[in-house]
Formats: sequence, structure tokens, C-alpha cells
Amino acid sequence: MKKCALIICLLFYCLLNIASAFSMVPIVYSRCERATGTYDLTGTVEVNGKKQNVTRTLLGLDTFDVLPDVTNFFSGFTAPCDLILRQPDGSEQILFNCSSTSTLKNACAALDPQVSFDGKEIVFSVFRGTLENNRTEFHSQVLHPEATPESIGAYTLPSKRLNASGAHLHIYDIETGKTKFMPFQSGVFDSGPAYIDHNRLAFTSTRDQNLSTMVFRTTSNRLGTRIWAIDTDWKNLELSSHHSLSQEQHPIMLMDGRVAYSSWQIFGGLPFRYSNGTPGSFTTIDNLFHIYTQSPDGAGNFPFFGQHSGEHYPSYYGEEHSAAHFMAQLTNGQVCLVDYYRGNNNGAGSIICVTPEPKGIEGKDPHKVAHPADMYVPNRVVNVASWAINGDVSALPMDPPILHVPGYGDPILFAGKLSHPGALPDNQLMLTWFKGMCSTVVSGDIFEKFGRPIPPLINGSGYGHAMNLLTHLDKDNPGCDGGIYLATKIPSRHPSDLQLIVDSPQWHEIMARAVVPYSAIYGIERPEIIPRADKLVDRPELPSGTPFGLLGAASITDRETKPRGGVPVFESLHAFNLQGTDTIDYTDEELCGVRMIATYPNRGPNIHEQIANITGERVAILGEVPVLHFAADGGRIIDPSGHPDTSFLLSFPANTPYIMQGIDCDGRTLNTDQSWQHLRPGEEKTCGGCHVHAKPTRIQFDQSYASTTAYQIPELGRGQVPLLSGKTGDHVESRMVQGYGLQIEFKRDIKPIFDRHCISCHGGNQPAAGLALDRTSGANITRDSTWWCLVMDNTQTCTPPELRVSGRDGQALNRPFLSRYIKAFNARGSLLYWKAANQRTDNRTDAQYPNDIDFGSDHPTSVTAEELGILSRWIDLGVPGGAQELKDTQKPTVNLVGMINENRVTGLYIGTTDVGSGVDPTSLTVCIYSPQRKCQHVPRKSDAHEIVTLVFKEPITDMDTEIEAIIKDKAGNITSAKWTINWLLANGKVK
Repeated sequence: MKKCALIICLLFYCLLNIASAFSMVPIVYSRCERATGTYDLTGTVEVNGKKQNVTRTLLGLDTFDVLPDVTNFFSGFTAPCDLILRQPDGSEQILFNCSSTSTLKNACAALDPQVSFDGKEIVFSVFRGTLENNRTEFHSQVLHPEATPESIGAYTLPSKRLNASGAHLHIYDIETGKTKFMPFQSGVFDSGPAYIDHNRLAFTSTRDQNLSTMVFRTTSNRLGTRIWAIDTDWKNLELSSHHSLSQEQHPIMLMDGRVAYSSWQIFGGLPFRYSNGTPGSFTTIDNLFHIYTQSPDGAGNFPFFGQHSGEHYPSYYGEEHSAAHFMAQLTNGQVCLVDYYRGNNNGAGSIICVTPEPKGIEGKDPHKVAHPADMYVPNRVVNVASWAINGDVSALPMDPPILHVPGYGDPILFAGKLSHPGALPDNQLMLTWFKGMCSTVVSGDIFEKFGRPIPPLINGSGYGHAMNLLTHLDKDNPGCDGGIYLATKIPSRHPSDLQLIVDSPQWHEIMARAVVPYSAIYGIERPEIIPRADKLVDRPELPSGTPFGLLGAASITDRETKPRGGVPVFESLHAFNLQGTDTIDYTDEELCGVRMIATYPNRGPNIHEQIANITGERVAILGEVPVLHFAADGGRIIDPSGHPDTSFLLSFPANTPYIMQGIDCDGRTLNTDQSWQHLRPGEEKTCGGCHVHAKPTRIQFDQSYASTTAYQIPELGRGQVPLLSGKTGDHVESRMVQGYGLQIEFKRDIKPIFDRHCISCHGGNQPAAGLALDRTSGANITRDSTWWCLVMDNTQTCTPPELRVSGRDGQALNRPFLSRYIKAFNARGSLLYWKAANQRTDNRTDAQYPNDIDFGSDHPTSVTAEELGILSRWIDLGVPGGAQELKDTQKPTVNLVGMINENRVTGLYIGTTDVGSGVDPTSLTVCIYSPQRKCQHVPRKSDAHEIVTLVFKEPITDMDTEIEAIIKDKAGNITSAKWTINWLLANGKVK
């Protein structure tokens, strides 16, 4: 008896030591109310032909709890949520109280805490809105296992979610106990803050009011978020990630000074890497969140994890990639992130820790890995816990040994899932362990494991499946309960490796951060400082205030653009959409130039009624530039690697999202970019090759011809758009089109070509080959219209039966085919273009493969070379055909820089440009704000695409004085830049 008592005493002592050992530093975290208790479900069901009223007491109300993830980012998550400061002794202080102050009509959730570098401040977001009860439909067999299968209707549950109307940032001062905040604006979501300097924050916001990419074959999109930056006194607000045209979430600053964030990459073909079982359809769009990095000012965005990986198959570290989100960096530099299946799993799945690759490297060579799931995956990835899975399924049943958790009377039945990594001193990792099934998609595996018969309505989702499963188990266990724990072993083999920090059954504890100075974790005062992009270059092409930037590459033939397995003979989902965008089989000699393409954000209501294309946004050609360089003796210039030099350096408008394409001398796409980028004003961004992300490039840019003074830098965005138009001998021809960007649209540009050259045969009641090119009078998206048959008809309903081709799913064609006549982004591979050119242009022959589309018989046409160029670009740009494709939604660029003389601001440099309709020079407004916040307007007319100077009569010495420059383009889009004198002094140009 005494021996047993001693063991119990020692065990209790160990537990106490564990609790104190893992609370050695204070932490801040969010806690969200967890649904507890039971629910009495009453309804009428039919059993053996007889109606009866039945009441059943159900367990598992918490299976309807929703926690923030990439899908439930703005709203729809469980609330209220408090912000808690927990001390090492276990005492707690509510820093922001929502649970006791919220009402149904006025509720809040305090989330996203981050700690300043000196450990003295905590920044966080507060989401505000109304509380709504969860509602769900129940199945009859939840009430009675032998009931006739049917829905018994929708029921209102006692648990609640936040219907948020906005979010704003708060900063809590630990020493004073005071909180300051940005004013709340309904409809604006400012969230996910992170310190990027001692007095400056990065955060995500919807304040630009763009909407996400309109994925082809969808009719809805969501609020867009971009990364912004602001000082902690709420001044000097700046949009950093101009490239972001969908969503970016939860930035953090890495030790090397980069900002890492979760980026929603759904442009163009990216969502079509899987079809979800329907030919021509797309994958689970919300799972296309990958980790990117950029400099604090937004320059140099680059993929860090996931952009080209994920194959519905585990990678070498044991998990497949779904949505990559919530991050923390450990003392040793590893970046730990959560990978989970969106929407149904509370943002929980597996945690992996990634060792950052060298600059410019993404991961493993796609042509050398054993399985496509490892393409470009970083070389050193550790799975923190193999028992935590990231699929859209219930957590795994718990393996031995049995594990008890305080607050629950029975051993925990499910291993659970992981989320919200947080760094601690000495390279330790804390995290949120979600105990229970933690998915709305459940299965009966747990019954099989215990040798019990599987009840009805256990496998599936919705209709009360999860509550039914837990009620049949009849154990004191959570459906899902998040608590904060320490990972004592990495990799962990069992949940018993986790040790408790804080976990109450009444709450979900999430998003924990250590409240210590940065040096306590990383041994340095703060992350490295990366200067603003314009501070890293000094060249005459980028004068102070320029609204332009420079983009260059050492070679476009040093490339990793070939798909794994080669260009597909017929159908392929992975080629182009997952990795490798070569459109046809071609040699390096065919690569003739680069095409720069501006991508416009979606704005306004009903985007699916504005645009109809396969890119998801409006696009405009900024210009096409040749890259074939010749010496004075007429021979090709050879770079230091022994290859013909194909380098380039271009100037074009900054703060403009863009992609680029490798093209032949006729301007036809050979490979293409599908991830947005942008230049910052005054930035020079160069690389060694074309998407060389798995190995060092052959040469560096400064070894290329384009880096020499002999090279003439093409200037785009100045009122003319150069287009490649063929090659005569060694000379690449170009033609100029007026404008700041060239858009190509079906009715304006393609229909006239069909009318002039095609409809005499392909028109009327019996069009040749069944291809009607004269059905162009109504809306293009109307079924059986010409545009619809060319772009939407992957099932070949517009094609006569005798001409239809069979794919792997019968006559329904998969990507890259949009229809029999057009391949996505691939004029040279499209039958429509072949017939217009009267030749097959994909470097293959009809006899080469038996299972592809053939060119067929001779097809003489009178289509001119210029018209062929229009047609090919229309296909390569994504076949635009919407009612408002030509609408200018890109805001103009304005760059406001201080003129510095003797450490005083004596004037301004103001650079403006616009790639859409062009700047309205008369619209420039320059405001110097008085202490009363009134605008003292300084009249000044801008230049359409250059820099104007404004010299003050007297230097402005008040460091808090704010100056704002506002500019409009001719379409009415407005951009402003607003800086304090202190900012201008720190970031200005010495005269």
C-alpha cells in the first residue's frame, strides 16, 4: 500500500514538474469557446413502416466548431475568442476580453498574436461581427439506426459562429497594460500582423478591394487579401505585395529578413493539376495555398514550399501537400508550418519543419525524384508527428499506450491533429494538439480497431455523421478540442510525447507565441535587415522617384520548363498545371524572346459576368522583346558557359502584377509563367535562368550581355507595345502597337478575322466540319456560341460524332484541351491555329502518334501574318471573351520620394505611370497636411510616365507632418502614397 502511494505521489510530482518545465516563459495565445455538453435531437422517423417521434441525446457538439483556416479566414469560425497572457507560474490575464463582452449583435474574436522583437508589445487582430447559431441537417438514422433513410430537416444548435464584418489591428503594451488600435472600418479585414521592424508591421488586408482569381468554370470568387505594412503609430501605410491577386495569409518574418506567408496560387492552369474526377474540371481550389517569401517591402517574391508539389500521394517525409499555412521558425532556422485539408479540419493536420534552401533554390529536381510528389520539395523536411495526418478524414485511432488527458474521463480514442506551431527558446516547439476526430468527414475505422460492429451512418460527412459516431462510441471524449502542448520529441511517434502547457475542455487554445525578446529564441536582437529594393541599386535608368523597375535574366535557355515525362502526346493534368509549362516539343534555337504580361486584379460585383477566360484575370501585353544577340562580326554572342547569350533586361511599370512567357520569333508561346510577380519602384530584379529552381544557374546575370553598357534596355509601358513579327535572316522583326498595354478580346479582335476569312465555309446551317464561326451575335458564354464551342466544349458536343476524338474519359477531354480545337495557352498546339495557318505548328506530324489530334487535309486560307499573330496571342493569353475584358482595373503607380538636402526634406520626386488606360496628368494632387489634418494642396501636373519634381519654398522640419500624392488614371482608378517627413527623410534621395 505504501509502495503504491509512493508511486502515485511521484507521478503527481512529475506532473507538477512537467507543468512548470513547459511554462518557463510567458506565452500569449487565443482561446475560443468550445461547444460542450449534449444535444437532444427530436424528430419524426419511419421505422418498419410506422412513423414515430424519437428523441436521442447526442454527444459531439464540438464537431461543429470551426476554427480559422484558409477557407474560414475572414468569418464563419467559432467565437467569442479571448487573448490570454499566461505566466510561467500558470497564472493568466485576459488581455482582450470577448467572451464576457460579446452579444449576439456585437461580438468579437481576438486572434493572430505576435510579439515585438524587444518582447514588450503584442500585436493582434480583433474580428468583429454578429454571432449566429450553427445549423445543420440531420439524417433519420441519427435518431434511429433502423429508420428509413431520409433527411429529417435542419436544426439550430446551441453553438455559435462569428459572422464577421471586419477586423482591425491592436497593440498591447506589456509594461503599461494599455492597448491602442487602428480604427475599425466595416468591410475591411486587417489581420495576421507580424513585426518586420521595431516599429513597423506587416499584415494582410482587404482594403485594396480586389477579389480573388476567377477560376475557369467557376462562377464565384472571394475577397482578396494583400500584404500591407504600417508603422505602429498607424502611419506610413503601404501596399507591399502588389503581385497578390487572390489571397495572402499570416506573414511572419524569418531570421534572414524575408517575410514568409501563405499564398493562394490559382492563376491560369494551376487549379487544373487534378480534375476531381470530372474531365476539364479543377482540383480543390482552397488547397492551393503554398508558402512564399518576399522582402519586407514586397520585392523578390519566391516559392518556399508547395508550389509544384502535391500529387495526391505522400512526399518523402510521409505526408502529401494540401494547404500550407500557420508558421513559426525555430532556433535552428527550420520553418515549421501546418499542412492541412481546407475547410473541414479546423486548420489542423500535420506539422512539418523545413530547412530553408539557398537563395534561388526551391527544392528537388523534378526530373530526378522518384515520384512526382517530391518535385521541388525542399531537400530537408521533417514530419513532426507521423500520427497526425492532413487528409480530409478523421484523425487516426489512437495506438497504444492509452493516454488520459485532464478533463476527460476516458482514454483519448483518436490521435488527433496538429496546428499552430510556436517557437520557444532552446529550439523547442510548442503547438496546438487537436484531440478527437477533428474532421467533418468521418469513418468507422475506430469501430473496426476495437472489434465493434459498425453502426449505420458512420462513414461520410454532414447530416450528423460525426455526432452519430461519437454517440455510438459513448465515451467521455472530445469531437475536437484544441490545447497547447510542447513537442518533447521530433519526430514524435505517439501523442504521449506531447507535454501539457495549457488545455481546458471549455476552450480551444490556439496561436500561441512566446512573450520573450527575439534574442531569447534566436540569439540575435532582430532578424537581418533587407534594404528596400531601390536602395540596393544605383543606376541612371532608375532615378529617384521612378515609377519603373528593371527585370532581367542571364539566359532564357537555361531553363527548367520541361514537364516531367515530357510534353504530353495528348492529355495530361500535371504537365503545365503542376510542373513544366513547355507547350510543344522545341529546341533552344526556337526561343526568340520574352513577352511581359500585366495581370489586372478583379474588382466589382459579379466577376463571372465581367470576364470569361482561362487565366482568371484580365491580362495585357506590355511588350515582346527579342533575346538573340549578335556581335559586330555578325556571329552570335556566346556567354561564359559556352551557350548563345539569350539574356535580357527590361524596364516596365512597377507595382504592377505580371507574368512572362518565352516566345518564338512570331510571338507564339513556348513556355509560360503562372505565378504573379511585380517590381517595386527603383528595383532591379535579375536571375540566372528561366525557372531554374533546383540547381545553380549556368551563369549569373552580371556575366551576361544584358548586363553590359552595350546592351540597350527596352522601355515598356511608355505608350507603345512592341510585338515580335517574324525573323529575316538573323534579324528579329518587330511592330509597334499604340498603348500602354495590349489586350486581345474575342469580339473586337477575333470575330473580324473569322468574318473576313472563315465564315463563308464555317457558317450557316451546315458549317464545314461542324465548326460554326459565325455564332457571335449574343453573349460569348452562351452555350453553342462560337466562343463557347471553341473554349468550353471539352465534351465535343459542337463536333460531329465522326470527328470526335477519344480521351481517357471517352469523348470528354481533359487538359490541356479546352475543346477539340484549342489547347490551353497553346496556340502552336491548337487545331484552330493550325487551320488558320494551314500547317501543323507543334513540331509533330500526323503520322507520329496514333492517339492525338491530326491536322488532316490541306486548308488554304487568306489569313494574314498579322492576323495570325492576333489569333495566336488570343489563345496564348487565355482566350478572353467576357463582356468587360477590356475594362481597366489596374490602379496607376505613384512613387513619392523625398528630396534631401542637409538632412532636411526640401522637395519631392513624384513618379507616375499606368499600364491600362494611362495616367490622367491633370489629376495629380499633392497634399501637405496641417496639424488640423487639412490638406494644403500644392498644384502640380504629373507626367504620363515620368518623374516630376516639386521644390518647397522652405524645408519641412516637423517629422510628423504627412505628405500625400494622389493620382488617377483615365479609367478613374486612384492610387495614393502618404508619408511622414520622418519616412521621407529615412527613405529619400540626397540631392
